[in-house]
Amino acid sequence: MKKTVKIVCIILGIIILLGIIFFAIDCYRVNKQETPIFCIKNAARIRDGGTVEYLGLGYKVIDFHTLSGFDDIKIGTWFMDYDDFLNEFEENNRTATIKAVVVKVNENSLFAMGIENATSLYSVGFTDEGNIGFEQGQEIEIYFDGTILSTYPEQLSNVEKIEITKEKSDTEIPQNILRYCYSSKENVTVSIKELTNHSLSLAIEDTNELPYIYTNNYTIYQKVKNENYTGVGEIIGEETENSTAGFTRNRN
Repeated sequence: MKKTVKIVCIILGIIILLGIIFFAIDCYRVNKQETPIFCIKNAARIRDGGTVEYLGLGYKVIDFHTLSGFDDIKIGTWFMDYDDFLNEFEENNRTATIKAVVVKVNENSLFAMGIENATSLYSVGFTDEGNIGFEQGQEIEIYFDGTILSTYPEQLSNVEKIEITKEKSDTEIPQNILRYCYSSKENVTVSIKELTNHSLSLAIEDTNELPYIYTNNYTIYQKVKNENYTGVGEIIGEETENSTAGFTRNRN
């Protein structure tokens, strides 16, 4: 009886030792993102795009290849489950990130300038978290699905998360972007203050945070009577005494 127990213990010891050796080797391979060699592939298929499960001596390996693009290999005990990594799936579904500087905070969105490309201005809608304390000059990281609408400002599609990574960015916001966000033609009203035969005075009210800059050339023309206008003929165009001669022709 004692001999039988001894043999069983030796066999169990060998199995445990092999399990440790196999686990160590497969763990090393998994860390290099390689498939295990001391495991048996689970025949049951996981219908998510190509994920494969492997069973070893006391451990399990899951080689993820999901339709959402999650591509990773995990190793753990037999109790490790596919659903244990749902949070990582969600993080992976945020397929793109952009580092930016907050330029202006609106009621439900913000304008942010890209750090890598300082000419890019993005319109970013708040997530369910809302305004978590955004202020101009903060450095943020935006997680979204990778779709950028070609507008100005460019719009980021399906924003999942906005993180404040730095309270004061070292990146300076150019004046042209500041003026776009804080200076609008809609906040400028122009009215005629005085009009005479020789001059025109305008009253301009600008309520922008930054003065609106606009330049244009204007010409004032004096309206005079066309001496060549006869009033005879078929009218083609405006019929006034100031019509040019080219707007009339004689009838046959």
